[in-house]
Amino acid sequence: MKGPAEIMGHQRIIDVIALSHRLVREHLGVRAGERVLIVADPATERAIYLALAGAVQAAGAEYTVAIMPTRNAQEATRLTAAIESALLASDVLIGVTRSSGAPTYSRKVAELLAARRLRSLSMVMRDLDNYLAGSATADYEALEALGQRVAALWAGSEEIRVVTQAGTDLRAGVTHEPVMGQVVIVECGLAREPGREAAFSDGEVSQRPRSGTARGVVVVDGPAAGLRGSDPFVMEVEEGSIVRVSGTGGRTRQLEAVLRSVPGARHLAEIGIGLNGSALRSGDFEEEKKALGNVHLGLGDDIFYGGRNACSIHWDMVLYDATVLLDGQELFREGRLLLPDLSS
Repeated sequence: MKGPAEIMGHQRIIDVIALSHRLVREHLGVRAGERVLIVADPATERAIYLALAGAVQAAGAEYTVAIMPTRNAQEATRLTAAIESALLASDVLIGVTRSSGAPTYSRKVAELLAARRLRSLSMVMRDLDNYLAGSATADYEALEALGQRVAALWAGSEEIRVVTQAGTDLRAGVTHEPVMGQVVIVECGLAREPGREAAFSDGEVSQRPRSGTARGVVVVDGPAAGLRGSDPFVMEVEEGSIVRVSGTGGRTRQLEAVLRSVPGARHLAEIGIGLNGSALRSGDFEEEKKALGNVHLGLGDDIFYGGRNACSIHWDMVLYDATVLLDGQELFREGRLLLPDLSS
């Protein structure tokens, strides 16, 4: 007789197969005859990329699964040369690497997205639980509509300010140059046209702050990519760069070591606003950064966002229950979306 653990394992496989068909057909709109490149690494659960491959084949498209090496912090945005070549012959990219975000933050991927020769779905640095619960269960059509409306408000502003009860007070100018056809990038789980990029699970709008304008104090009280532990720490920002880090816990020491050793890591590359009301507070930064009213800041590489700061890392750090102001008007107050026409 099968035990409960084995039965649950089989059920997860069934669930991920069903999810893969939804992602391929609805979120990516894969059509017969298209070429889909799935990029995994040795840490990726095999059921994930096999289920996706089966869904691509069922849609009448052709899949290729590429297994790239596990990457450390010094190479976390680098694909292999063979995978970069395969991208040129692909219509769709699905990244499912567990140890790094290379299929999302690679320079080659950014170039192909900007040229609208590719569309992609980022499922990096996640495991099966991220795909089957919490923010994965949202209504993604509604989420996309909300993302487009919030992005339009942000794009029409000159300054964004982020404040939290933990002590964050950060200001930055708004960048108005489009990237992949968008001034503010909408990542709400749908990427059906060339040039669009989405994630899964998903639900955010984000952009690169205007060069040299970000300034203030950031208190990171949520999870952070690349850092072990949950102790809060403080980052002081001047002219778009982290100039000081302070705190009494292990995350402060870990971050200081990275800032000393990784060129370009001090750069504030991204401000992102979470929009997904189904996200869980699970301690996983990929899940929590998508949560409605949370803000995340990305350090390091900004090539994906149309910038010029090439770096071996792009680390997102979550700030809980933020107040977000656009040109002084509150969009969120302590994590609650204020504008009634946007919250419906």
